[in-house]
Order: sequence, then C-alpha cells, then structure tokens
Amino acid sequence: MRDGDLEAKLERAEEIYEDLVRTRASLGTVLAEAIRRGRDLSEFGRRMEDLPLLIQKADVRRAELKVELLARRLKEAEAAHGRAAEAASRALASLEEAKKSHAKAASLERRSALEAYRLKELRDEEAERLERLRAEERKPHEVAAP
Repeated sequence: MRDGDLEAKLERAEEIYEDLVRTRASLGTVLAEAIRRGRDLSEFGRRMEDLPLLIQKADVRRAELKVELLARRLKEAEAAHGRAAEAASRALASLEEAKKSHAKAASLERRSALEAYRLKELRDEEAERLERLRAEERKPHEVAAP
C-alpha cells in the first residue's frame, strides 16, 4: 500500500471515529427524538450498547493506521539518514585527502620557492661574475688599441 492510500484510509478512519463521538454526544437528542416519534426504544438501547465498542474499534483502527504510516515515515527517514551519513563520511574522507594533498602541495610550493630564490641568487651572482669577466676581457684590448 502506498503512503497516499494509507493517508486516505487514516483520514476515513478519523472521520468514522469523529462521527461516532458526535453520535455519542448527541445521544440525548436522539433518545428524545425516538421517544417523541414513539419508536421502539429497544433498538435505541442496542445501538447505545454497541456505540462504546464501535468507538473503541474505530479508535484502535485509527491508531493502527497512524502507527503504520509513522513506521513507514520513520523507515524512510532512517534510510535518508543512512544515506546522508554515508555521504558525510565520504565527504569527510575526501576532505581529509584534500587536506593531505594541500599540505603536500604547500610543502612542495615552499621548497620550490626556496629553490627558485636560491637559483635566482646564484644566477644573479653568476651574471655579475660574467659581467666582471667580460669587463676584464675588454680592458686588455682597450689598452692595446690606443
């Protein structure tokens, strides 16, 4: 049975129960009407005896339907919770993996930056040395030329 069908049955059970309770509340009026019309009061008596049992049965049926509907909703909610918990677990694992990857990348970036800085310093030193060597190489030629 689908939830919609179950909800419809529950709604109908609620209506039946409420009708029976209203009937019990109006017994005085019904009795007065039966007496006024001169009807057989034995029929009224049987109905009056049956009414508490009918109300109890209607209330039990209504409670059964509510329990069944709530049990289904609970099962669906538990399943959704399980799926959400699994997704959260996977996301946490992904987050932890991403943190590790980030830490590795950051460490590599720092090492690379230090290496680049070191190589830039060496290059600059060598470039200065090269300029000095070229300058020294030009000086003997400049002296000989005049």
